[in-house]
Amino acid sequence: MVMHAARQARWAGPVLALAVSAACGGPSATPASTVAAPPTGTAQLKPEYDQTGKLTKIEYDRNNDGKPDAWGYMDGSRVVRVEVDENGDGQVDRWEFHRPDAAPGAPVAGVDATVERIERATKFDGKVNRKEFFDKGALVRVEEDTDGDDRTDKWETYENGSLRMTALDTSGRGTADRRLLYNADGSFDHIEADPSDSGTFTPVKP
Repeated sequence: MVMHAARQARWAGPVLALAVSAACGGPSATPASTVAAPPTGTAQLKPEYDQTGKLTKIEYDRNNDGKPDAWGYMDGSRVVRVEVDENGDGQVDRWEFHRPDAAPGAPVAGVDATVERIERATKFDGKVNRKEFFDKGALVRVEEDTDGDDRTDKWETYENGSLRMTALDTSGRGTADRRLLYNADGSFDHIEADPSDSGTFTPVKP
């Protein structure tokens, strides 16, 4: 799960930093109405600037098919939000939100250290059903609606890059009734259950 989340956030890391570096020359160097000449080996970038010359947006064609599939919303050199079309259907299905008080930092496992939250539409329907929360680039928890009823029914907790607990609402009551616990190395340990919604989980015998 950690590698999956890290892989999904990579555009907001080193690639976006390269895009910002290329775009921050301002409109005098690259007008907003034209496609910026990308650095060698990168896909096409199209920066946009406000009337003062501050960078406000970057469009990015990741696969060079002539259609933008990632958009970075900027406050100058600072990333505010990134939107990505992951399957090429023209619809955004991943939203990355960055901390407003953070300077760009080195990526952690491929994730920009300024990323605070990633929201994803895993069914590619434009509807957010999974939210991933980060602390300085490290995934710390996940909330997900797996059955499409607009209620969270799966919670994941991470420590030091490893999944430590998955809590599940298997009865539709709105709270977890089952938990899967993992060791520090990510290996499975045991299952706990709270069938009465008492808030107390007890181990389930194998």
